[in-house]
Amino acid sequence: MNKILTVAFISAFVAASMPAGEVLEDVVEKTFPLDPSGTFSLRAIDGIVEIFGSDSREITISAMKKAFSPERLNAIAIRVDARPDAINIETTSPPEPRHHFMDRSGAVEYRINLPQTVRIAHVELPNGELVIKGMRGSSITANLGTGQLVTQNCFCDQTIHVKQGTLNVFFDWSERRPISIDAAIADGNALARIPTDASFQLHAVAKQGNVWSDFTQSRKQGDASEINEAIGYAPATKLNFRADEGNIHISEVIW
Repeated sequence: MNKILTVAFISAFVAASMPAGEVLEDVVEKTFPLDPSGTFSLRAIDGIVEIFGSDSREITISAMKKAFSPERLNAIAIRVDARPDAINIETTSPPEPRHHFMDRSGAVEYRINLPQTVRIAHVELPNGELVIKGMRGSSITANLGTGQLVTQNCFCDQTIHVKQGTLNVFFDWSERRPISIDAAIADGNALARIPTDASFQLHAVAKQGNVWSDFTQSRKQGDASEINEAIGYAPATKLNFRADEGNIHISEVIW
């Protein structure tokens, strides 16, 4: 059995007297070996998460913690459980202050490079920006509370959900590899950019909004708008988009 290596990143940051309102920062950088067929998961706090697929056989983690006071900066904890076949990151935010007018600061900006064939088992971000680029593993599962979620050139199954904000799925080129994308947003707009030569089965539903597509026309029924059609020849890829309150645009990419 592979021994689990646990690393607790709890900063011992000591700051001198600084002007009120100035943001304090503490950067942590770590590298671990990770099998290209392994798994990755992250539970973040408010901030930014950027994940990039690479040809490497290791994962590099750069985490910048931010807060307005040394006490709250020190209270942000990043725990990594690292095995050769699995990496799990858990982020703990500072405790909620007793009074509403007290300092509530605390955020982390992650920049992570990992083998592009790794399965992203779960990424969760309460508020902020989540970007995932260049993955080719079996699947991606990601959830964002409020903000913007972007996947770009991720040729793998995707299950991505946003509560409020924007959801974007971008492909700069098409491939024959069959994939399935389940993208849903509760409140906000979804945008997909698909190459003009792509073949796919499209099912897009906006319950209270509109669906537009450069590939085909939608049909309107009451407050809802829907497209359910095969695009191109013998499509093996399935694109499923849902918006409860908001619009969906399927845009054609022409190079």
